Amino acid sequence: MTSSSFGLSDAQPWRGRWGHWAPQLLIVAILGVIALGLRPAPPTLATLAVSTGLFGFVIATWLMMRQHDRRLCESCAAAMPLNPAEAAGRHRGAFWLVHRSNKPQYVLPYLAVLIASNFLTSASGRVVWALVQATMIYLILASTNHRKLQPWCPWCSGDGGGEDRPSWDPDTPRGDRRQLV
Repeated sequence: MTSSSFGLSDAQPWRGRWGHWAPQLLIVAILGVIALGLRPAPPTLATLAVSTGLFGFVIATWLMMRQHDRRLCESCAAAMPLNPAEAAGRHRGAFWLVHRSNKPQYVLPYLAVLIASNFLTSASGRVVWALVQATMIYLILASTNHRKLQPWCPWCSGDGGGEDRPSWDPDTPRGDRRQLV
């Protein structure tokens, strides 16, 4: 695959591939954090380096994913389902969740639970912590599917349960435009 399919210069094709595979890499990173959290090692310079490296990897991967999402990717286009409207219908709940993730009344409590779960230190508490952290995997998958099927998302299009309805009648001209017929 060429880097031009990612909209990047030929000097840095790895950035396009990194961005393309970013959701999967983020999922692996979350699983890595969960594995480290379930079997904590004593604090040493090596464990600090691994934790810092993992944090830096997640931030860089997220940035590469955002850059990838702003460009046309031939691989992503080729992976589109043959019936995207039907696929979007199967992901309706996930699309609803993606749209709610932009609203503070949903994000702030979720972040509070994510952060508070870090203080569960017993053996059963670490299992609860791992399950709470694993919810981020679902959010990544939901966002990835939403990005791919966004034209068929009812909350983006405004005609399938979405709140974002136009305040004007779409069948009438707006502004200074006059209907010529």
